Amino acid sequence: MHQYLSSLDQNRFGIVTVKAEGLESPKDVDDCISFSQHNNAELLIARLDASKLEAAQRIEAAGGILCDTLVYYELRCRDITSSADSPSFDKDAFQLREMTTQDKCAVIDIARTAFSGYFGHYHSDSKLNRRDCDETYVSWCETTAHDIGDVNKIIIAEDTEGVCGFLTMKVHSDKRLELVLSGVAKRVEGRGVYRRLIQKGMKYAATAGLKRVFTSTQIINLAVQRVWVTQGFFPVKFEHTFHKWFRSNIKAL
Repeated sequence: MHQYLSSLDQNRFGIVTVKAEGLESPKDVDDCISFSQHNNAELLIARLDASKLEAAQRIEAAGGILCDTLVYYELRCRDITSSADSPSFDKDAFQLREMTTQDKCAVIDIARTAFSGYFGHYHSDSKLNRRDCDETYVSWCETTAHDIGDVNKIIIAEDTEGVCGFLTMKVHSDKRLELVLSGVAKRVEGRGVYRRLIQKGMKYAATAGLKRVFTSTQIINLAVQRVWVTQGFFPVKFEHTFHKWFRSNIKAL
């Protein structure tokens, strides 16, 4: 289990927030609650494997609310085949490359549009301001854009009008590549841009000598899961995200 004070969430929402990952038992839940109280936290965001039912029931009994369920997909790089090079509709209309400094503003603008009204675990919590929820995802993208290097990378798609899509990636120390956030401009929706970004990420992992590629989304987001399945990804785990508030007088925003 890993628990910590989240400066990103505190800066965005103005509340002391603890994040915890990998909870496995009721004792882990109790420890997280104790850690949160010790640090005067107002909100605990806890993520745990969906198979850990006793832990899930414990945090529910303590007043936690289920805010989303993530599904994780994975692909072994040795299984990357010619599917990553298969022709796609409008292929010649788009070019894919790594982001440069000049692309940052365009990428952030697409992220701001793409995550407006996005339904993640922040948006599921009526006590959080929805505009701030949107900006949390934009902030993640912006932070990555300002920290490009060996770990963080961004691929962009562009057409004759400019940047029209992006995919942020993170290289983990165990030689896995995580496909993190993505966004596509409305003017090119339905034209295969997202699929091509995923294919580009797959190619990067194989070329860089990495072992696996993985990614995640809300269990209800079937559209992107269909893309992953067609590229050879397979589901490997599910995780619940719970929010527990420590002040009962906070009103919905």
